[in-house]
Amino acid sequence: MRVLDGVVSADFDIPAETFSIEMKAGAGSASVLAAIKGLGYDPEILDAAPEKRHEITKLRKPTSAALRGALARAKTRGVFLVIDFGGPFCHLCRNFEETALKDPRVVKKLTDFEFVKIDTEADPNAAKDLDVHGVPDIWALDGDGIVRARNNGYLNTADFLAFLEGLAK
Repeated sequence: MRVLDGVVSADFDIPAETFSIEMKAGAGSASVLAAIKGLGYDPEILDAAPEKRHEITKLRKPTSAALRGALARAKTRGVFLVIDFGGPFCHLCRNFEETALKDPRVVKKLTDFEFVKIDTEADPNAAKDLDVHGVPDIWALDGDGIVRARNNGYLNTADFLAFLEGLAK
């Protein structure tokens, strides 16, 4: 097995001939693209996720009705709003939905939060409100709309539970 510098994780759907590769911030993609070409594929970058930012982001006046309602419910309950941005076009999003979101431990833990799933195709304003460029993308906002945690990329069940547990601290 060949390991390429800068690759954090990779997911391959061979029958669909799709590749999803997460790179370290600042890592060049040339070696990865060359390796994919070496396998006989003609790769293209469909969507590059933004670099993780460390500054505080605040959701001011969401234009998405789903976000407005979910944020109001989170504030009323005094809990975090956990947002799962994805879409039916994203195989990693579908996998997350079929595994992590159906796990009984996750279902139970999510009762401690306000949770909303946003399809970025059906509700593009929601993605625009928080500057979401790539999915899957999971956000946690406090009742005032301040982003307290974010994970851009796929989370398995254990990692999603750890993400939720981290919010409780």
